[in-house]
Amino acid sequence: MVDNHQGCSPALEPVPKPESGPPNPDPSSISPDAWDPLEAAAGAVVGRIQPRAPSENRRAAVIAYVQGLLRCTVGCQVFPFGSVPLKTYLPDGDIDLTAFGHSSDEILAKQVQAVLELEETRKDAAFEVKDVQYIHAEVFHLMFFVL
Repeated sequence: MVDNHQGCSPALEPVPKPESGPPNPDPSSISPDAWDPLEAAAGAVVGRIQPRAPSENRRAAVIAYVQGLLRCTVGCQVFPFGSVPLKTYLPDGDIDLTAFGHSSDEILAKQVQAVLELEETRKDAAFEVKDVQYIHAEVFHLMFFVL
């Protein structure tokens, strides 16, 4: 038998294993009245962390802007992924987008970079694009801000 506590201070005693309690009840055995306060509490939590309409609208507008910009210039398709389509993002969280095109990954990334850098200089753009960075990694990344 292996002593998992070898080298531990003698003052630290192992935490006893919990005794096996009763199994979780069958949800159908819980009365509807008992569920009401639990559902209300869960709804209150979701209501406080769920994205608000202005945030949703802003993100949708930024996504549409980048999609249109890259479709018309590079000819690639852009899709959101991660926390945005799942609506699990934080208020100031980023928007993860992925682009699919007919070029190789590196060529596509450089084309997108060129378009975004050109967009950075446009004074009449619908959104302000800033700090475009090309990150050469196993999966090519472009990081930029749209304000």
